[in-house]
Amino acid sequence: LRRRIMSGVAATHAQRFTVLAIDRRDGHVIWERVAQEELPHEGTHRTGSWASPSAVTDGEVVCAFFGSRGLYCYDLDGRPLWETDLGDMRIRMGFGEGASPTLYRDLLIVLWDHEGDSALYALDKKTGKLKWKADRNEASGWCTPVVTTHDGVTQVIVNGTRAVRSYQLSDGKLLWQCGGQTPNCIPSVVVDENFAYAMSGFRGAHLAAIKLGGSGDLTDSKSVTW
Repeated sequence: LRRRIMSGVAATHAQRFTVLAIDRRDGHVIWERVAQEELPHEGTHRTGSWASPSAVTDGEVVCAFFGSRGLYCYDLDGRPLWETDLGDMRIRMGFGEGASPTLYRDLLIVLWDHEGDSALYALDKKTGKLKWKADRNEASGWCTPVVTTHDGVTQVIVNGTRAVRSYQLSDGKLLWQCGGQTPNCIPSVVVDENFAYAMSGFRGAHLAAIKLGGSGDLTDSKSVTW
């Protein structure tokens, strides 16, 4: 059983990457758009798919992230607004891609953690223009960035194998980081008014409450309340 779970699914034929709008009242498809059709360059996890990231909307735009297949933005009637290609990911053990994007006001935040050059991107949701890019010393990751404001500072917090990190939303400046995670971080950080809660569970188990408002390296500091 463990061998089956840990093994991947090979990419053997072209996949159609589709965005659908479905009427929640009766289930009929309002519109459907094929964003891309191609043979994936590597496999995915047996319990996932090549379209694991969730689409996100703020009532003005719909953004669908297909990882190595690109990032696509539509209006609510399904008209394409823009698209961009960030390259090809190399995911650890062929586990597949799965980080969902985050919309906050006019920014679309995209995590690009893999076995190559990892980064956090902030793009203009209306045009796809790059606002900033924060390079990350990270391996494969699958979490969704979370945005929060504390003491007047709006920040985006991202989980990772080497550290949980917080970036200033306006320009991508690193505000703080906190180590202690285990490999293959998948859960997204959860926040309340005072704390960021970060966890991981592969090859160990870790859960920490990190007090918001700190700066620099918070590993083993008083900012880690428990």
